[in-house]
Amino acid sequence: MARKAVAATLASVVLFTVLVAADATVMSAQDNLASLAQTSHLESRELLLERSLAGSVSLQVLAKVQGYVSSNPAECDGLPQYVASISASSSVSGEDSGIAYSANATASEAQAAASLPENLTIVAPFAGAVPGALNLQEALTVSEVGGGGSASLVRSETHTLNLPIEVDSASSLCASALGALASALSRSPCNATLEQAAFDAVLPGVVEEASAQGFALTAGWGSGATACSATYWITLVEPGVAGATGSFDWTVRGSGTA
Repeated sequence: MARKAVAATLASVVLFTVLVAADATVMSAQDNLASLAQTSHLESRELLLERSLAGSVSLQVLAKVQGYVSSNPAECDGLPQYVASISASSSVSGEDSGIAYSANATASEAQAAASLPENLTIVAPFAGAVPGALNLQEALTVSEVGGGGSASLVRSETHTLNLPIEVDSASSLCASALGALASALSRSPCNATLEQAAFDAVLPGVVEEASAQGFALTAGWGSGATACSATYWITLVEPGVAGATGSFDWTVRGSGTA
C-alpha cells in the first residue's frame, strides 16, 4: 500500500509539473503572439504616419518656394540664375500614439528631369517633373521609433517635385518681345513720333503672343540716357498659377536700350 501511495504521489507530482510546464509554454506563446501583434500594429501605424509626414514636409517645401516666386519677380536676363537660386527646407518632429518621429525635406533646382515615374503621389499633381516648369529635386528623410525601440522605420529618398510656373515660356517670350521692341525702336532714331508709331505697331503682336502662352504682357518705352537712344521694358505676368497653397501670380520683367 505504501508503495502504491508513493507511486500515486509521484505520478501526481509529474502530472502537476507537466501541466505547469504546459501552462507556462502556452502563456509564453500567448505573450509572444501579443508582442508580435503589438509590433505589427506599431509597424502599420508607422507606415501610415511615414506617408503623412512625407507629404506634409514636401508640401511645406513647395509652399515656401511658392511664397518666394510669388513675391520675387524674375528678370528676363537672369532667369537661369533666378531658378538656380531657389531652395527651401522644412522639418517636423514630435510623438504620435507612442511613436517618436522626425522628418526633413530640402529642395532645390532639379538638374535633370527624373527618368523614372515619381512615387510620391501624396503630393500630386506636384510630384514628378513637368517639361518647361520649375522642377525641384527633393531630399527626403523620415525616421520613426515606437514601442521602446521594438519597431522602427527610416526612409531616405530623393524625389522630383514641380511648381507649374512656365519658366521656358517666359524665357522665350522675353527674347521675342524684347527683340521685337528693340528692332522697332531702332528704325527711327531721334524721332519720337516715328518711334511711338513703331512701338504701337509692334506691341499688339507681342501681347498676343504672350497671351497665347498664358501670360499677360505690358510694355513701355522712353528716351534713353544718350542722344538718339531709347529704353524699353516689358512685364510678363502668369496669372492664376495653381500652387500648393492656392493660386498665385508669377512676374517676369525685362528691359533694354535701342
